[in-house]
This record gives sequence, structure tokens and C-alpha cells, in this order.
Amino acid sequence: MKSKDILENLAKKLHSSKNRQITHEKLIGHFEDLCADKDFIHEAIKDCIKSTDVLSNANNLFFHLLTSGDIIIAINLFSPIMDRAKDITFDNIHHHGWRLLTTGVISGNGYETINFVKKSHENINDDSVKLEVEDIYKHTLGGSKFVDSYQPHVVFHPESTTATLAMWSAEKPLVNQKIKEYLKHFSKLRTTLSKIAHATGLGNKLGLNPIKGLYYHPENGKIVETINYSKPADGPPKEILPCMFKFFQQIGFDDADFFNKIKNKLAPEYQGLVEMLISHENIEDKGITGNIRRRFTKKEILSSLN
Repeated sequence: MKSKDILENLAKKLHSSKNRQITHEKLIGHFEDLCADKDFIHEAIKDCIKSTDVLSNANNLFFHLLTSGDIIIAINLFSPIMDRAKDITFDNIHHHGWRLLTTGVISGNGYETINFVKKSHENINDDSVKLEVEDIYKHTLGGSKFVDSYQPHVVFHPESTTATLAMWSAEKPLVNQKIKEYLKHFSKLRTTLSKIAHATGLGNKLGLNPIKGLYYHPENGKIVETINYSKPADGPPKEILPCMFKFFQQIGFDDADFFNKIKNKLAPEYQGLVEMLISHENIEDKGITGNIRRRFTKKEILSSLN
């Protein structure tokens, strides 16, 4: 079966589900098999590269494989921090609103993460957010992890590039998904209507994800909400593209015919990565510089929970 059909079947099962959490659980075995299926991963990435500007506009560490209403399936890359500091956050503490997430490791040595108790970010005393730790673990090859809706969590930069397959869905079917489907060819109008809904307080009724109360960080010995924060780019192409090609090398995705055909999607200064990949020359796992607004340590976070 083609990767496109596999992805669409996953989305179909979630769309038709009356209990999304149970469906995530039922799909775990199939999902874990897909994480280990290099043919599926290779074909899905090929489709993504051919149909998007993911290489020519490389500033984020992910490959969108499918978006269908509230269902998103993607490959996420978690790179080392370039200065090799230990236990540095990959992003701020955050939750995904009404989205459920199942994730499995495709390649690399995994990453450390902290999951907090669902909705514990709602426990606020003055400006101090009283998060409660549910578990601290390393997400590695084999098995999968589930992150509930409104469950805060944080990931730390791994020592080597790690890739995951991620499957998000709403916790239940949403009213606004039919509207989004009708408006899919009118992105500016859809964005405008979304802003109006949030501004008028209709966001919850229409099933829009929250735009505030999503990000948190340690500050002065306590956890606080990160104000005026929107997820920035992960880095410039000169950092992101080597991470992507290191991932391709990890999974043996080095089809010379394919890469020579799409080589012109890369700026001339990055086309050498194609040559290194198809000639099996080691691509250094340098990682990314990171963003100062996303840089905190595990020690800072844990010591701010008291």
C-alpha cells in the first residue's frame, strides 16, 4: 500500500471515531510498525519533498505528511544544541490544547522529556503556575508515547538528531472542521474568521484551539506563563538542512536518482549535502543554535516546581 493511502486510512479511522482516545490506543500497534517501516517513511518523505517547499524554505524541523481537518501526521526532528550544553529545552513547556498526540521514535538515540499532570497549568497562584510532574522519561526506539489534550510537557535537546512520527487529532470531532474544509482554498478568509472568533469569545464554541495559556517557562524560582510568545522558526536553512540530511542518512534515505532530480530545490550553497548523502560521506550532526526564548535547563524547571 502506498504511503498516501496508509496516512489517509489513519485519518479516516480517527475521523470516524466516537472516542478519539480509545482509537489512538487501538492504533498503537499499527503506528509503531509504521515507525519501523523504512519503505513507508522513505516514500512519505519523498511525497512531502515533491509537494511542498520543505527544502527550499527550510526553517523548521518537521515534515508535514498529512493534514486532514483536525488530523495532522508529521515527522518531527529533534536536534542537538550546537554548543552541546546539557539538559537544554528544545521548546518551552507547552500543551497542545484539545489535541491528542501519539508519537514514536523513527531514528536516533531518543530524547528526554517531562510530562506534567493534565491541566495542572491551570493551578495558578498570583503569577506562579503550579505544574505537577506526571513522569520523566527518555523516549527511545521501540514503543510509543501518548500525550493527552491539555497536558503540559517539555522536550530536551538530544545528544544526536532524533526523529519521531507524530499523529495529532482533536480529542473529539469538532464543529469547525466542516467549516475549515469549505474554506480550505481561502486561507486568508479562514485566518480572518478565526481571529474574529477568538476576539469575540466564540473560539471555544467553534472548537478553536486556545491562543493564550499555551507556553510556560521557569523564571525567578517559579514557573510562569510565557507572554507574547509564538513558536518561532527552529533556525536558518544553514542549520536546518544539515539536520534534515543527517536524518536522511540515519534512515538510509539516499536514493541518488530522486535526490539528483530535486537537487535544484536547494540553494547552490546547500547542494553539497546531496553529494555527501548519495556518496555515503558522513554528515556531521552539528545541531542548531536554538532560540534564547526557548533555552532553559531541566534543573531550572524542576527547582521551580516547589
